[in-house]
Amino acid sequence: MNPIGLLRQFIQGLTSDTEPGQIGAGIALGFLIGLMPKATLTAQLLIVVLMASKVNLPMALLSALAVSLLNPLIDKVSDPLGYALLTSEALRPLWTKLYNTPVLPWTGFNNTVVPGGLAIGAVLLAPVYFAGKRFGVFYNAKFRDRVMNSKMIKGLKASWLFDWYFKEGVAS
Repeated sequence: MNPIGLLRQFIQGLTSDTEPGQIGAGIALGFLIGLMPKATLTAQLLIVVLMASKVNLPMALLSALAVSLLNPLIDKVSDPLGYALLTSEALRPLWTKLYNTPVLPWTGFNNTVVPGGLAIGAVLLAPVYFAGKRFGVFYNAKFRDRVMNSKMIKGLKASWLFDWYFKEGVAS
């Protein structure tokens, strides 16, 4: 997909009538993606899940960006937690089996931040989802109309480039 199509989908996601559950799921999935180092197969698989599921993509992207920016602070907790998980004698057979399985080492599970981030994500996924769902109710009731009527969104929707692009049927 090209950049104009992505921008169009982003604007539609911010201005369309999205269910609070979709917003909450997008925020929760973005939170989980934001905890992961992006150069691992784990993060890439989470991005595929994000794209394949019916969640609010703009909220997921904003959530992933916000958590990624806070990640240096979060890593102070996820790194020691991941180290504890990776050095646990009880889990040593699991890590050995995963390491000797084809493709699975690309998930980055041997990076202390990945299992630590997954553990933090597993614990906080439900609370983040419910907080995101509450935010979705608030966003749809109070903030969506402001975004839809903002000068930036109106300007993008009124631009000749957008008008030409979407009236000509070039977009998907």
